[in-house]
Amino acid sequence: MKILTFPIENVELDSLWLMLKDGDRKGLEGLYRHFSKELFRYGLSVDPDQDFVQDCIQEVFIDLWKYHKNLQKADNVKVYLFKSLSHKIFRESKKENKWKKVEINENQEACFFTESIESELIGIQRDENLQKKLAIALGNLPHRQKEVIQYLFFENFSYEEVSKIMMINLRSVYTLAWKAISSLKKFILSVFL
Repeated sequence: MKILTFPIENVELDSLWLMLKDGDRKGLEGLYRHFSKELFRYGLSVDPDQDFVQDCIQEVFIDLWKYHKNLQKADNVKVYLFKSLSHKIFRESKKENKWKKVEINENQEACFFTESIESELIGIQRDENLQKKLAIALGNLPHRQKEVIQYLFFENFSYEEVSKIMMINLRSVYTLAWKAISSLKKFILSVFL
């Protein structure tokens, strides 16, 4: 019997999922390598504690391996992993009573904004102030609204995918997004008036 070897990065995500489901550690490793940075960035947007987020990501992948025989076919592997991490962070933080308002610091602002080359070259002070104030406003949103904004605008999920991840109906996703955007708009307008 010939064993096929191939670079993990060239395998499609569905194939990695099937490998994991069949008990092949290369599937788990490939999924981890492909998604760990995105999951970490997302996790920091939900909870600023880097160690806590890393632990939650590790636990998600440990659970995947532990229960790989019971896994069903995933319609969208990325949505499945983000949903798993979201639930893990929520459950673990609830256990530790970690949901507290935290002041936004410069490291957290980086989770919400990626400086473009143009803005660095121009260096307009007004844009920098606006970004800082927007980061503060994002940090002050209720958890679910912040989560919807993160999924829609920073992770580029569709409204339907967000609905699946958060396990809420599509209308609720639209409502949460609308409320969050309205709050951000009011905050920004109040800053400039």
